Amino acid sequence: MEQPLSQPLEIFLMNDQPFTCPHCGARCEEIADFYHTNAKSFVEKCLNEDCGFICFQEEDEEFIILWKI
Repeated sequence: MEQPLSQPLEIFLMNDQPFTCPHCGARCEEIADFYHTNAKSFVEKCLNEDCGFICFQEEDEEFIILWKI
């Protein structure tokens, strides 16, 4: 079931593991890369055709400040 694009996308924090869908647990693919911008984020889509969940994955600001990235 495709998620309607009229709803705002949920935001999840990045970690050192491959991103998986928070709804079904399947792997996700990166469909947009904004990491090179101030947003430091990716748009991810679940690879499970029955799910199709889309969300943002972004850096944690505190992590960036702590490591002075």
